[in-house]
Amino acid sequence: MAGHVRTLEEAMAVMQKYPRKTPAAFDYLGAGQPGHLTAQEVIRTRKISSRISNKEVTFFVETAATAPWVNPAADLGNANPDLVAVDERLFSEMTDLYWHFAQSAPSGVSFAKISKVLHLKLPHLFPILDSHVARSYAPAAKRLRRDYPQFGWRRRTWIAVRNDLLEARASGALDELRRQLRSYESADTNRQREVRLLDGLTDLRLLDILVW
Repeated sequence: MAGHVRTLEEAMAVMQKYPRKTPAAFDYLGAGQPGHLTAQEVIRTRKISSRISNKEVTFFVETAATAPWVNPAADLGNANPDLVAVDERLFSEMTDLYWHFAQSAPSGVSFAKISKVLHLKLPHLFPILDSHVARSYAPAAKRLRRDYPQFGWRRRTWIAVRNDLLEARASGALDELRRQLRSYESADTNRQREVRLLDGLTDLRLLDILVW
């Protein structure tokens, strides 16, 4: 991930240390009604340190009412930036959705806040691009400039994350990580249950945790 290799043992160690309250308060509550964003959903992003203010909550809810939402099952793996046919425009559609929020965002609403809200609603499609993840992927995004000179760093970062996602799936590494999560054993039954529950996170979310 982001140019670094982790063994499965290292990946499991990261998963075991991940704060248990975060998935319960942010991920496991689900994406809510498709195409509809509520204030409570925006507030939930504070569990992953979005620091969205009450005034910004209003911005997100009001802006979401006219947003060009995409299929709630959309997957980043299918968002090929090289496909532009009308029926293969997922990458363009996610771009349009992101910019719907970004183009009218008030001061203080950055790419990180927008990506956290969009990840909550479309957890298989939008990576959480906070400052740490963006820095981690900066070298990979920079290398993609030659192939995608028409894209800025945000879209090139999506492509870099997508490349990692596709590689992790193709190699079987994600499947094996999930198998180890499901079969995790501990004398502490609460801890065992919490680690096993992480198998319920999306592939993107698992990669996000590992980048950290």
